[in-house]
Amino acid sequence: MEGRMLIRLLLMLLPTPLYAGTLLIISSYHPQYLWDISYNQSLQSHLAGHPDVHYFYLDTKRLPREAFDSRANEALRVYNRLKPDWVLLSDDNAINYLAHPIADAGTPVVFLGMNENPRYKGLIGHRNVTGVLERPLLKRNIQEMARMMGGLDRALVLFDSSNVSLAAIEDEFDAQTELRIGRTRVTSELYEDYSLWQEAVLKAKQNGYRALFIGLYHTLKNSAGEHVDEKEVLAWTARNSPVPVFCFWEFAVGQGQAIGGLVLDGHEQGVRAAELLNAIMAGARPESMAPRAAERGKYSFSRSELARWHLQPLPQWQEKIEWRP
Repeated sequence: MEGRMLIRLLLMLLPTPLYAGTLLIISSYHPQYLWDISYNQSLQSHLAGHPDVHYFYLDTKRLPREAFDSRANEALRVYNRLKPDWVLLSDDNAINYLAHPIADAGTPVVFLGMNENPRYKGLIGHRNVTGVLERPLLKRNIQEMARMMGGLDRALVLFDSSNVSLAAIEDEFDAQTELRIGRTRVTSELYEDYSLWQEAVLKAKQNGYRALFIGLYHTLKNSAGEHVDEKEVLAWTARNSPVPVFCFWEFAVGQGQAIGGLVLDGHEQGVRAAELLNAIMAGARPESMAPRAAERGKYSFSRSELARWHLQPLPQWQEKIEWRP
């Protein structure tokens, strides 16, 4: 809260030009990814002035890791050609590859969606870097859904094996694969192979789990080593799971998808990143605004999936819920 008040104060004290200039947004992912769509919409609606906005997508959800270096080099070529006034880096891969080269060259950098610790990446205190942290609500979400189910003895958490998944598990679960959250015994598993993911889903009930929580599932590969479309993974998982399927991100909530939960979405990330960019465009230095986490989640549920599993949100949540079909 103090950070947001500081930004507002800076915007009030600094001159307010039209912010004419060039903003380059480099995304870790691809334009159809719902997370990107969400933060882009809120970013554009909250940016002051009318900067000339350009996009570059690293596509690291779908491309093999061997291609990451070449995509990052291509992004740097675009950066050097455009010579933007400001750069926004979205999510960990773009941040890890590009924050230092771009910020060290003198361009102000704002990041969003960072799951890793920026201190370990040398970004805290950098004169040209600030941003918005992403902190999935794994533990709290599991506790809340356990309450909704009237108690939950065992739960299975599934993630793909991406760097973002590893960071989320390390941050929230202290890299433990078995732990107790309240009265719930939680097992977390990470997969690269889609067939192994499918096997874990199908056997969830016979292995003693009463609920399934899915995290990220966007980098799974089939037996030929080809990327499996994330929509196919989500739909198959929801259709074939023998136990209720909850999630940690809003993009997985909906009919024929996950039930929902206490989730994160890209909207708040875009809002907070726009606030930082507005202050920088008005003359503030990035180093004067420390990286901070966005607001902490919201309740989002699918009406049809709740009905399918004969579940009801707790009465005290009703006024806070964002409903999906």
